[in-house]
Amino acid sequence: MTQLLDAGSTPRSVSEERTTGIQGGPLGNMAITTSPYPQFNSLKLPENFGMAIDLNTGEFLNQIGPHQYEVSDIDRATSKYALRSAARELLKPYRKTSNEGKSLPVYKTVRCGLYLVSRGSGVGVLRSTEYGTAHFSNLCTCSNVWLCTVCASKISNRRHAELIQATQRNNESGGVNGLLTVTVPHARADRCAEVIERVQKLFSTLNSGKAAVNFKNRNSILGQVRALEFTHGFNGWHPHIHSLLFAEHPMCWEEAGDELYRRWSSSAKKHYGWELPRISLDLRGGERAASYVSKWGIEDEITKGLQKEGKSGSRSPWGLLSDYANGNTLAGKHWQEFATSVCKKTNSDRIISSRQLVWSRGLKGIYGIGEATDEEIAANQIEPAILLGTLTFDEWKKVIGQPFEARPVLLQIASIGTIEDVKTYVNSLPPVSK
Repeated sequence: MTQLLDAGSTPRSVSEERTTGIQGGPLGNMAITTSPYPQFNSLKLPENFGMAIDLNTGEFLNQIGPHQYEVSDIDRATSKYALRSAARELLKPYRKTSNEGKSLPVYKTVRCGLYLVSRGSGVGVLRSTEYGTAHFSNLCTCSNVWLCTVCASKISNRRHAELIQATQRNNESGGVNGLLTVTVPHARADRCAEVIERVQKLFSTLNSGKAAVNFKNRNSILGQVRALEFTHGFNGWHPHIHSLLFAEHPMCWEEAGDELYRRWSSSAKKHYGWELPRISLDLRGGERAASYVSKWGIEDEITKGLQKEGKSGSRSPWGLLSDYANGNTLAGKHWQEFATSVCKKTNSDRIISSRQLVWSRGLKGIYGIGEATDEEIAANQIEPAILLGTLTFDEWKKVIGQPFEARPVLLQIASIGTIEDVKTYVNSLPPVSK
C-alpha cells in the first residue's frame, strides 16, 4: 500500500492513516478537528491516490518516494481555479440587460467552468489517452487570456508551442530571431487604458510607413510576433510591448536598434512631446537576449509574460488577482481597472479585447503553423480522450458549491481511477445548502 506520512510521526499504511492529520484515504470520526481545513476530513480518496492533504496548510502533497512528499501539481491547478473564482467575483458587478429584460454578466469569465453548455447532458469526465490527465466537457469557456487563469493556461501552452515551432524552423533555414522591447513613460495618475493606447499607437507608427518597409527589406525581416505585457507598481501601470523578429539572415542588432530608436523617439516627441531615453527601446539578438530571457526563453518571454512578477515590487495582473484573493481589496480595484481596459464594453454591450499575441500577416504560413482562434483552443479537446462517465447537474452543483476548490481533486482522481471513484468522492462532499 501507499505509505503516507503524518506530520511529525512515523510512516503508516493507508488504513492506519484514516485517523491522522494528513489524508490519503477515507478519514474516520477520530480525524483531527482543530485543522483550519476540516472540510477535508471526510473526503474519500482512492487508496492508490498517491497523494496526501496536509490539514494544517491545505496543500496537496505528491508522493515522490518512500515517506517523501512535495507540493503537487494539483495544488498549482487549485491556484488557477481559485484565481478564476477571484476574477469572477470582481467581474460580477458588470452587467447587461438581455432583449428579454434579464440581467446578465458582461464578461463570459463569470460563467466559465461553471455553467453547462447543455444542462440535460451533464458534465463529462474524460481522461487523455496520451497524457493520462483528466478534464471536463460540456462546460462554458470564456477563452479570455487576460482574465481567466484556466483558459489562459490552455491557450498560452498552444501559443508557446507555435512560437517554438516558428523559431526552430527559422533557425533551421539559417534565419535569426531578435527580441524588441519598447515602453513609454507612465505615472501613478495615468489610467491603464490611457497608457495602453499610447504604447500601441507608437508601436503602430514604428511599423508603418516607408521607413518601416525599408527597414524590413534591408534586414530581410520576414515578420514579427507582438505581445502586450503589463505590470503595476508604485508608479502605476507599466504596459510594454515585446516583439519577436524573424529575419532570414544574421543582422547587426545594435545598428538596427539605433535606427528603430531614432524613429521611436521621434514619434514620441511628435505625438506626446516626450524626450525618450535610449533605454525606452531595446533590441537584442537571440544570444544577447539569453541573459534577459533565461528563465523563460524567448518564446516564454512573450507567451507567459502575464504570469511573471515585475521588478522593484511591481505586480503582474495575476499577482494583483492573487493579492485580492488574499484580502487586498485595493489590488482588486487595480485588477478591475486592468480588466476593463484590456476588455472594453461597447455601447452595444459587446466586449472588445486587446490581442495578447499578434502575428504579422502570412508569418504563420511561412512556418507551416495552422490558424486557431483563442476560442477554438479553449473549447476544443485537443488530445484524444476516453469518456469515463458523466456527472449529473445536481452532482456538478455539489462539486462547485463547496467552500474549497473540489474540481482539481476530482480531476486528479479521474486521472488514475474510475468514474466510480469520482462518484464516491462527490458523494463524500458536504451537502450544499439550497
